Amino acid sequence: MTKLSPKEMAKSISELKSAIKFLTINTDRLIEANKMIMQLEQSLFHEKWRVRHLTRLVRHYNPDEPISEEELDAEIKRGMN
Repeated sequence: MTKLSPKEMAKSISELKSAIKFLTINTDRLIEANKMIMQLEQSLFHEKWRVRHLTRLVRHYNPDEPISEEELDAEIKRGMN
């Protein structure tokens, strides 16, 4: 292994500092993006839960009411035949 001159050592240290700074910035951005994804996943979970809950309520109080587009289309086709 060869010895580095003080200038080469300073240059290497400077390059390492810039690489570490670059990695730190990207890691921080990744963490923030992950937080946003987790918030969106949680929001989606609650929206799906709300839809399931309301669907159950509609089915409980009026089981013959079409809830989805597929059920409505099927009911319309039955009415035409």
